[in-house]
Amino acid sequence: MGGTEERADAFVKKCAEARGKSLDAYVRFVQAAPPVLLSQEAYNEKELDEPSFLDAGVQERLECFPPNPISPPRYVPAGGQTKHEYFIPAGTAVSCQAQSFHRLNKSLLFTNGHELIPERRLNGGKVADMNRLFFLHLVLGKEDVLVNSPPQMYHTESHKANRAAKHPLDPLEADEIVQVSSLLKARYPTQTLHFKFIAIVEPPKAKLRPFLQAERNGGIGSRLPRIVSALFYYRGTPNLFLAEVDVESGEVKKVEQLNPGLHGPNDMDEVVELRDACLKDPKVLNEIKKFKLPPHMDVVCDTWPYGRDSEDNLPRYIQCYLFARTSHPGSNHYDNPLPFSPVLDMTSRKVIEIIRLPTGSDSTLNYDARFRSHDPKEYHHDLQPTAARTGLKPLIVHQPEGVSFTLDGHLVKWQKWRFRLGFTWREGMVLHDVTYDGRELFHRLSLSEMFVPYGDPRYPYSRKSVFDVGDIGAGVAANNLALGCDCLGVIKYFSFVISNSQGKPVEKPNAICMHEIDDGIGWKHTDSRTGAVSIVRSRVLVLQTVITVGNYEYVFMWHFDQAAGLHYRIQATGILSTAPIDPGASVAWGTNVNEGVMAPYHQHVFCLRIDPCIDGDKNSITEEDSVAMLWDDKNPHGVGYTTKHRTVSKSTPLESAPNRVHKIINPSRINKFSGKPVAYAIHSPVKQMLLAHPDSWHGKRAKYALHPFWVTAQRDDELYAAGNYTYQSLPDGKSDLGAWADRGDKTDDEDIVLWHSISLTHNPRPEDYPVMPCDTMVVSLKPSGFFEQNPALDVPQSTQRANGSRLLEDTALTEAIGEADPSGRPKL
Repeated sequence: MGGTEERADAFVKKCAEARGKSLDAYVRFVQAAPPVLLSQEAYNEKELDEPSFLDAGVQERLECFPPNPISPPRYVPAGGQTKHEYFIPAGTAVSCQAQSFHRLNKSLLFTNGHELIPERRLNGGKVADMNRLFFLHLVLGKEDVLVNSPPQMYHTESHKANRAAKHPLDPLEADEIVQVSSLLKARYPTQTLHFKFIAIVEPPKAKLRPFLQAERNGGIGSRLPRIVSALFYYRGTPNLFLAEVDVESGEVKKVEQLNPGLHGPNDMDEVVELRDACLKDPKVLNEIKKFKLPPHMDVVCDTWPYGRDSEDNLPRYIQCYLFARTSHPGSNHYDNPLPFSPVLDMTSRKVIEIIRLPTGSDSTLNYDARFRSHDPKEYHHDLQPTAARTGLKPLIVHQPEGVSFTLDGHLVKWQKWRFRLGFTWREGMVLHDVTYDGRELFHRLSLSEMFVPYGDPRYPYSRKSVFDVGDIGAGVAANNLALGCDCLGVIKYFSFVISNSQGKPVEKPNAICMHEIDDGIGWKHTDSRTGAVSIVRSRVLVLQTVITVGNYEYVFMWHFDQAAGLHYRIQATGILSTAPIDPGASVAWGTNVNEGVMAPYHQHVFCLRIDPCIDGDKNSITEEDSVAMLWDDKNPHGVGYTTKHRTVSKSTPLESAPNRVHKIINPSRINKFSGKPVAYAIHSPVKQMLLAHPDSWHGKRAKYALHPFWVTAQRDDELYAAGNYTYQSLPDGKSDLGAWADRGDKTDDEDIVLWHSISLTHNPRPEDYPVMPCDTMVVSLKPSGFFEQNPALDVPQSTQRANGSRLLEDTALTEAIGEADPSGRPKL
């Protein structure tokens, strides 16, 4: 029953016998039934593939019954439901039918709204069915419906009028996923749809900016439509479609079949199926048998995008690298790489080729390779040969008065900062509408792409690469962060939902954590004449997400400081992706990390998309170089240096010379004291960019990785540096950052986007194995003439009374300040 629980309960009181059995029997049935009986795929009738819009009703306490062949199956939504003290888990299939109930003088769509008419049963393809508030539940069979009062006593109202308005930047919710997938399934009743993603489409910036500005000023902007996109295949075919749905009106706005050369990203359901198909294939099993593994070891499969090494319009393939491991769940299978690699057709789920991998110092193949025993290198503490070190005392973050930030949904405020937190399946954590002390800084900040190419020139390793954002998704790969492990202190967690291949919501619990940390001294000065000391400690607000992409983990953090600096921290850890190597052999493009185990050289090239609004939408990019002055009359002692500035007038790639600083300026706003435009500067270490040749397939598919900076004019549909569809991508000259920069758009005093490519060239060390210590890179966005003085001047002085530090074994001072109380805080 749609609408609020109170009104729904006042309208209908259900008393039901499910197939002549009690609710107790129903719950036992649900708990005991095989999962296949509770899935929509178990029903063959066309009608059962067209579920109607009762998902919200189920969520709002509509009575539900065991699945039966008479009525369409429904699914209990995310979070599950409690019915008469029984908890029914999310995803449980239930049966229900409904008919619209309307009071005559309030009916918006039907006449004689008080009558029960079978033809009015809900239909997922009709917008009208979504716009009703009340429904009378009517199930065929032995179930009875008891209505407390005549229906004429109750009004129907518009569904939209009673639906709480979502903020246009709020992350996708479970009911929206169900709504969109149900609409599309109803549209294609003869097909089984395989969803690659269901995602929010953000409103155009030209409409979103006024909305956000009005919101910041305490007003209400014009309501913006809530549009959701869905990418899906007809299951078992290469036919790929992109749809857009208005979830408020229920209108399917468009469905477009994409070019056959475009492929969807991986999804976890698909990966599990492909791994299983690979390891059950008779040809693969025969190769495993010939390798003669010891009986206590099993084979596991790592799936990698096939990549590209020709212009052929190939089907969607996946490369499988095989490893052996023991039964322990933490066993390091990368210590036992196998010397052959199956390739599967992702549509048919069939192995089409088994490639023998080179294991010597060149491309020579060894078909007689067999398993060789060696001392394993394990990372899990249960499997390490020595015990964990001792002597490490607890270090506890204690905030006795709680946190300093405030929340309103996904709106965060802290120490003059204000921003909205977003989350997508692809980018993961996204920041919107970032301001400091009421002044606009950034409209949108996101991780646009991440490319990991390997440097082994031999076939098939020459193809080995992955777009971790475009091929897999940072949101899809987000970890469930653990209290006291991933994040320390007083933690706020944010959970989100994404869709699975069936179009059902899947929760990503604790995908982002937010907390405060002490970051050392913020500023300090001691007057050498008077001895007067002024000192302020730096407090930082941390937003963190961690993703696991196969063998690697990446930690992404935004650090907000009290001096208006914003820092993007990237940490790479996890396990090296390894390859087999013959005893005594070595290669120039990798490091041997154990007997028979080689870790190839590779790079990680991230791209940060920065959509600025430095005191407004019209911004420019400048390059600032520090240069030595000529030794002449103006510099008679040869010690002087100055700065040179260049404004970037059109879209282009940019280079990082030593100590070059790129600034985002507002040429219309001049700093009172410096006389220069207000600006934010980007401080980032100079890194080696993509080492693959620009004309290689790596270079052509990841042009953004060729240069550290790019500037383009802002366009709403240009969010991803390597293009929307990266899987086996074939450059088309118009769909990636390289093409956008070639347009030569005007970028001086315009609405622009700055793209920053950050490269980690990783030539593995033995110390990186069997698990890699975190390798950290930091990009800082810092005010440069944006303020007239240090913006952290008003941060309170640091004092012992506030911080409660303790001295170690200093009796005299302990007596002076008092003994510590049981919490460890000194008495002052």
